[in-house]
Amino acid sequence: MKNKRALKITGIVIICAVVLAVSVCGATGIYVYNASVHAVNQERRPLACKKESLEKHGFDVDRFEAGCHVEQVEIPSTFDDHHIPANYLTIDGKKERKTVVMAHGLNGNRLTGYPVAAMLMKHGYNILTYDQRDSGENQAQYMTCGYWESKDFKDCVDYVRAQAGPEIQVGGWGSSIGGATIGFYLGTSDAEQKLDFAVLDCPVSNMREIIGFLVRQTTWLPMEFKLDMGDLATQLRLGYGYEEGDVRDYVRNTTVPVLIFNSRVDKVTPYHMGVSLYQAMKKNEKQLLTVDDSKHTDIYLDDPKLYEDTMMTFIEKHGSRQAS
Repeated sequence: MKNKRALKITGIVIICAVVLAVSVCGATGIYVYNASVHAVNQERRPLACKKESLEKHGFDVDRFEAGCHVEQVEIPSTFDDHHIPANYLTIDGKKERKTVVMAHGLNGNRLTGYPVAAMLMKHGYNILTYDQRDSGENQAQYMTCGYWESKDFKDCVDYVRAQAGPEIQVGGWGSSIGGATIGFYLGTSDAEQKLDFAVLDCPVSNMREIIGFLVRQTTWLPMEFKLDMGDLATQLRLGYGYEEGDVRDYVRNTTVPVLIFNSRVDKVTPYHMGVSLYQAMKKNEKQLLTVDDSKHTDIYLDDPKLYEDTMMTFIEKHGSRQAS
């Protein structure tokens, strides 16, 4: 009788332990999933918020836009049921001119790259800068650390090609997760045919590590456990896993020339991220410019001359099409 009772109690304890373990795993997976795909701070999402931020750094958005032609466009997504809001910036209204497509990072929007855009326009470039998924006015539901964002980037490049023509030089500039966006795109045949160069500013090199950064505050849970559960939840809900989010695998065989900017003190995308992307590329012209003391994506703001000289020299040397 005592043995039966002991077995019953043991069975109940085991069942409770299993239920508890499953509950903890499930709750952790959902937490990490939500922390990643809904990582955008909705208070920082509006265009007005980025405009105010740029003005604090001495960049006058209204003055910049008054000095060029600004066309607001909505590009249909071929991947998802949404439109991609973008600003098409031209020097004089003429679109048949060399162009750079700009992809911002987390908590940015299509105004984020305006300081670099202003520099590029001095050198004769048009700009298409757009809102990434779940950012600015883009209503796509999930932020995927550049993975699905690369589909929007492709649509933007295709749109520019349709406007500017097949022989015009078209490049990409991406910061942080925007750098990962372009990195994923570089792994496609479309990029080989349609993109002449890419500039990655403090780029994310892999999804798993950047999601670890996003959930770093919950220190009472082991990081690898959190990421494993988040990976599983993402696979179940969205159909892809963190292993598919390693940007290095996508840039490995690209022939598109790539310039990478990074900083040794970057706490968001650490120094090794840019280095690992640079080292992964085996078949293209490439350059890595590292600074010692700039915060995440602040290299241009801290040293615009170094940034401009490095970027323009690289583009002029390695742009594969005749600039127009």
